[in-house]
Amino acid sequence: MRDVFTDAINSPLGRLAELVLRKITKGRGSELSDDVRLRLDRLIDAPGEAGLLARVRLARDVPFLFEHAPNWTTSRVVPLFDWASPDAASVWSARKYSNYIGSPKLFGLIKQPFLQMFGRSDMQAQDLEKFAEWLTTILIVNYAKVAGYPLLDTEARSALRKTGGRSLSSVGHRLAVEMQSAKSEEKIQRWQTVVGPVFRGIWPLDVELQTPAATFTLVRILLAAGEAFPEAADVIIPFIQPDDPRSQSTIHSIAEADEALYQAAPSKMLDMIMAVVGDAPLGSVYALGKALSRLRTISPALGDSRKFQKLLAYASQH
Repeated sequence: MRDVFTDAINSPLGRLAELVLRKITKGRGSELSDDVRLRLDRLIDAPGEAGLLARVRLARDVPFLFEHAPNWTTSRVVPLFDWASPDAASVWSARKYSNYIGSPKLFGLIKQPFLQMFGRSDMQAQDLEKFAEWLTTILIVNYAKVAGYPLLDTEARSALRKTGGRSLSSVGHRLAVEMQSAKSEEKIQRWQTVVGPVFRGIWPLDVELQTPAATFTLVRILLAAGEAFPEAADVIIPFIQPDDPRSQSTIHSIAEADEALYQAAPSKMLDMIMAVVGDAPLGSVYALGKALSRLRTISPALGDSRKFQKLLAYASQH
């Protein structure tokens, strides 16, 4: 499928837009020089396909433009992101290549079309996955640093529900990365003050939206939880769906998890394994035997439980 931003950076006007953007870094002050403003206006107003590609190239760097020229950017670039604009789908697609979400003020200006995007059928799946990560990141920095982005948990959850659960693995991935970044002594605080609140606030409760696609990332959050594992497990395990039997990477990751995690809450580790395995074909789950053996070594009493014995039947003997 065509990537309009790739077309833009390889087009004459797209390359010209790149040169003008570089020139902005040489200026000073909060707005543009007359020369640069004239050049940008010509790019924005250029007709036809060439003009679209120029606007797409500028849209990728809207945070940079807003930082250097907030008034001009608000009047000339921000309207392109409104879904009433014929360029909206293209500029949003280019926006995913930005390295920076932008300031809270900029986000506030494009918040409504940003949230509306999640309910549109003309958005590509990879674009929605990227922007679902943005939603999660925004809430993370709001909780961690009181960043002030004008986004409510309920608004983010509502947006994700509109994707039918397709973007939840991106949310789980971003939360797992956040949990992994915490030092051992910071795990409980990071879960209680950031990752836990964001998960509870953003993750849809709808049963039909819980799919195996997100299972691996949910388990990643728990495997990175350290001393917060018992508390985090109570919150996350109810959302874990049985893993795709064709891909057993989740059980493998559990089998190789840190010993301290097994010792922290053996029964909850067993619950997590049970949720991941589900009703897999008997004798089909590789690495399950290793995980169960580690559990039984730590907590022999668990080995006699009905849940443990049921899981033994699913473990591959090879």
